Amino acid sequence: MTEEQLRIEYERKLSALRAEQNRCCHEWGEVKYEPEIKKEPYGYRMVTQGSDVWGEPEGYRDVEHKRWSRTCKKCGKVEYTTHRVPVKYEPVF
Repeated sequence: MTEEQLRIEYERKLSALRAEQNRCCHEWGEVKYEPEIKKEPYGYRMVTQGSDVWGEPEGYRDVEHKRWSRTCKKCGKVEYTTHRVPVKYEPVF
């Protein structure tokens, strides 16, 4: 198979999967906490070259971002979210 044929086959299967997931009346399973680890720069140093000046990060560190997922038991679709809402309120005196 050529690269073009593989791409066409991939797009056809992907559109069929998306159509199946859109028709599904989802039955969501248990919500799981799955933090996303991202590399973020820290500490900047000034770099000069001639009259140009710019900042470059001194390094990168792993930062954990809170994220939850749920999976449909019927079609296998996975959804992720980072949004949260307050669950419990307490009175303030």
